[in-house]
Amino acid sequence: MNLRLFLLTILLFPTVTFAQYGGINSFQFFDIIVSPKVESLGGSGISLPNNNDVSITRVAPSLLNDGMNNNFVFGFSDYFSDINILSFSYARKIDNLGITSVNIQAIDYGLFDYTDDFGNVLGEFSASDQIFSFSLAKKISSVFTLGMSLNLLNSKYSTYSSVALSSNISSTYFNNNDLCVTFLVKNIGRQLKKYNVSENLPTQIEVALSKKLKYLPFTYHISYNNLQKFDISSPYKLNNSINYNGVNLQFQKESFARTLLRHLIIGGELRPFNKSLYLRSGFNFQRRFDMSLSSYASFVGFSFGVGFEVIGFVLDYSRSSYHISGTTNNFSITTNINNFAL
Repeated sequence: MNLRLFLLTILLFPTVTFAQYGGINSFQFFDIIVSPKVESLGGSGISLPNNNDVSITRVAPSLLNDGMNNNFVFGFSDYFSDINILSFSYARKIDNLGITSVNIQAIDYGLFDYTDDFGNVLGEFSASDQIFSFSLAKKISSVFTLGMSLNLLNSKYSTYSSVALSSNISSTYFNNNDLCVTFLVKNIGRQLKKYNVSENLPTQIEVALSKKLKYLPFTYHISYNNLQKFDISSPYKLNNSINYNGVNLQFQKESFARTLLRHLIIGGELRPFNKSLYLRSGFNFQRRFDMSLSSYASFVGFSFGVGFEVIGFVLDYSRSSYHISGTTNNFSITTNINNFAL
C-alpha cells in the first residue's frame, strides 16, 4: 500500500452531503481547538508529523504515535470577550492495543443578564460547553496509521441543555521523507438529548498535507476542509439583488476561484538552526473573506505563534486574528511524566 493508493482512496470516498454551515448546526464548539500549534497554522494542524501535542489527537486520532507515550498537555485560551477555555490531554501506549489518549476541554462563556420581555433584569445565568474524548490509534504498516475517537459533548445554557455523542475517524500516511498526509472525517454522530428540537452535528471531511523541506528547517502545511460541500459561503449572504429605497442594487456573484480558496488553510513552521525554537504562521482564507472589512486594513485571517523547549517542557503560544475587534490568545505547556520519575 503506497501514497498513490492512499490518495486514490480519498478521491473515491463517497460524496456524502453532510450539512455544515456556520450558525445553523449544534455543537460547533467542537471545532474550537486550544492547541497553539493548530491555531498558529491557521486553524488546521491535522498533518503535523511526529508531534508531541496530544491535544490535536482529539480531532485527528491517527496522529497518535509512540513518541507521545506519557505526554500530557495543559492548554488555556483567552477567547473572545470573557470566554475562557481550559483543556487537558494525556496519551498512553497500551501493549497489543495501540496508542490511546484522553482529552477534556471546558468552555466557560461567563455570566449573562436574565431579563423579561421588557428588558427588566431578573437575575443572571451562565453558559458552558464540555468535551470528553477518548482516542485510539493503531499503526497498520510502517507508513500508515488509523485512528478513531469517541467524543461526548455536553452543552448547558441557563436551563437549556443538550448532550451528543460523536466520532472522528482519520488515517495518516507518513514516510521517511518527512511527508505527512492525513484524511479526516469528524463529528459523525447525533444528539442524545436535544434542546427543544433535534439538530445536526457539524460533520466535516478534511484532507491535509505537510512536508519538511530537504535543505531548510521549514515545514509547510496545506489543508483542504469541507470536502463534502463546495460552496461554504454563509447561508445568510444577500441575494444577487436587493431593492433599497427604490434603487435596485446588484451584488457580484462570488467567483469560482474565491469559492475554492475558502476551503484552503496554509501555514508553515520554521525551526531555526534545528534548535529548540519554533516559529509558526498561517492564513485562513475563509476567515479572511467572511470577517475582514474592505474599508479597513487588518490582519484578519492571519495567525502567528512561537514555541520553545526548556528543561523537559515545551511552551507554546499563538495569536489569531478573527476580526478587527477580536483576536484569540492560546497557551499550552507540554511535558512527559517520565521526566518526573524518581
